[in-house]
Formats: sequence, structure tokens, C-alpha cells
Amino acid sequence: MTHPTLVQLVASGAVRVVVAVGQPGGWTLLVRYGLAERALAAQRSKQLRVFRKLDTLVLYLQQIGVSRFDVDAANFSVTSR
Repeated sequence: MTHPTLVQLVASGAVRVVVAVGQPGGWTLLVRYGLAERALAAQRSKQLRVFRKLDTLVLYLQQIGVSRFDVDAANFSVTSR
């Protein structure tokens, strides 16, 4: 799922659940709408979009109109560069 698609789904009220999923080195977004479940992809590369900081992810969600989301930190780990 791309950013424009997510924005449209949020604006239409179709999004049921948004989950921040911990990964080694960052966070990804999982979006549930209708009967579908999709991860947010980076616009250019189409690879899984990874937010390095949870704060950045929160700001992103607030900007598109999402004020509530779940957090799954089971697989989160900080990796050093």
C-alpha cells in the first residue's frame, strides 16, 4: 500500500486498525481495512516503509489523520550503525 492510498482510506473512514510493528532497527505500519491487511510501502522503491523512530511514525500518522494505533514491539530491537 502506498501513501496516497492510505490517505484516501483514512479520509473515507475505511481503516479499521493501524499497527506499528517493531522490526530490527525500526517500525513498519500494518493497515487493516475491510477484510484486507496491507503494509505501508515506500513510494519510490515499493519496499516496506521502515520508520527508524517511533516518534517519526506517530507524527506521520497524525499528519494523515490517524490518532489511535496499536503497537506490536515483540520483534523490535535497536541496531547500531
